[in-house]
Amino acid sequence: MRRAILLSVLVAACGRSPPAHPNVLVVTIDTLRPDAIGPGTPAMSAFLAEATRFRRARTVAPLTLPAHTSIFTGLLPARHGIHDNVTEPLLPREGRAFPLLAEQFKDVGYSTAAFVSREVLAEATGIASGFDSYDCPATRAEREEDGGYVPAEERVRGAITWIDGATRGKPWFVWVHFFDPHAPYRAFPGDARRAPTRPTDPADALYAGEVRRADAALEELLKEAPPETVVVLASDHGESLFEHGEPTHGPFCYGSTIDAVLAVRGPGFDRGAEDTGLRSVADVAPTLRRLCHLPPLEGDGRDLKGPPHETLVSESLFAWGTHGWGQVFAVTDGRFSLVESGPSLELFDRLRDPGETAPLDFPHAAYEKLDRALERFRGRKWGVAGGEAVASVAPYCEIRRQAGGYLSRRANAALPDPRAHLADWMSLERLNSVLALCLSRRDPALLDDARRVLNDFEARIPGSPRVDHYRARVLGALADVTGVPSKYSEAAWAELAAIEKGYVVKETIAPAIAYCVASCDVDALETLVRLLDRSKKRLDPETEEALADAVRRLGAAQTRFALR
Repeated sequence: MRRAILLSVLVAACGRSPPAHPNVLVVTIDTLRPDAIGPGTPAMSAFLAEATRFRRARTVAPLTLPAHTSIFTGLLPARHGIHDNVTEPLLPREGRAFPLLAEQFKDVGYSTAAFVSREVLAEATGIASGFDSYDCPATRAEREEDGGYVPAEERVRGAITWIDGATRGKPWFVWVHFFDPHAPYRAFPGDARRAPTRPTDPADALYAGEVRRADAALEELLKEAPPETVVVLASDHGESLFEHGEPTHGPFCYGSTIDAVLAVRGPGFDRGAEDTGLRSVADVAPTLRRLCHLPPLEGDGRDLKGPPHETLVSESLFAWGTHGWGQVFAVTDGRFSLVESGPSLELFDRLRDPGETAPLDFPHAAYEKLDRALERFRGRKWGVAGGEAVASVAPYCEIRRQAGGYLSRRANAALPDPRAHLADWMSLERLNSVLALCLSRRDPALLDDARRVLNDFEARIPGSPRVDHYRARVLGALADVTGVPSKYSEAAWAELAAIEKGYVVKETIAPAIAYCVASCDVDALETLVRLLDRSKKRLDPETEEALADAVRRLGAAQTRFALR
């Protein structure tokens, strides 16, 4: 390490220009709040002392996959088409109007590798395109002993081994993704520089411990970054920690989950500087394209060395897609933030009220500016110059697509306010853990109780496809435990109800196929095929093959969808 420091000093003294194609290391830390960095995170603090930090950085959506897709394209979700974590995958490169950063790096001769912690960013999502090596669990079950993801320290060991073995004289682009600060939080044993936590600590303390765990891993990784490496540190989104009543992240667009960490160490970025302009995680891609002499791309992000954004819009279609509640947006000019949650509008002065706890009264001078920016965003014709437009639509089937993607203010105001249903949403998501317990105990009585609870939820959250999906899980578990095949048929039809309501995603389609086969229910399978045909859903290869196999085995109708 001393030799590396000496070399960097000599290079600076000689005034040599930075290489045209420097090594690039991008580290994304899932769920990292900007205010979580401080005395307990010495590695992050030391890095920021050597980098330029962008204090007013925002994410595009409080969800992992759309945020990372924007980081690696420079495009907003409306343009790249990924709005949540369960959407259909990106098209192969030849079918897209835009490249991913890894593809561009590979085009100009870089070696490329990624070390990703959770299957939400698995190869099947399409985000792996362009990487020579992509190390990520394909399913959560692969890492169940670690909470469903690869710990940061293990990701770092893999990245260091790869970097040490990289071809000499050939530049590399490496992405390392940490998932540790994500719920459910584990206790951190601590080390000589970082305090431990205990399992009985409150959620905010456990969260801070997980950030310290990520910090310890980052320290080891940064020691191995050669001189002149361009290093980007970013978070995909924050964590609410019960601000506004939200326990984690996903359904809302307040600053607690939309504010992001963003810092760059590299040529032209001053050591220890703080930029207070309005920046986006989508600015990473155009910045790296310039620094590394990659072909430019017309998009939504801006070079971090250029002028900041005048306004930024962030979105969450999570509650709309899973329950049919209102779409959620936040538009900011850096000081004021306008948050639209279905029928609700709230304006905050973030300079005087950084926690967004005291909405300003209307009318207000900042309202018109932000409201017009949001309306322009809604009405914009999204597409990429030089290629086919990516439709600005939600990732679900035609029942909701009829609204045309982003709902108008009037249409959005007619839907339920997701904040009013937060308690029901939290209870429903907790039921997921209860279902796992019921399955582990293989107790039909517990599963029958869960089914009754879901019936109650159906009355409180009418029309929610998520309730149907969980009911299918319960019925499928009852079939497993009791050995009664008709339960598999009931499970299939419950999953079909979720799909018909617009929840057309792999987590409903794959089990529906399995339940149809297990029950030999041809009617259910043919109904599934019709629903998928109608929704024009594009399946990943694994699910498409499972569907085709089911059609062959059950002798269901050979539709255009099943055969394509």
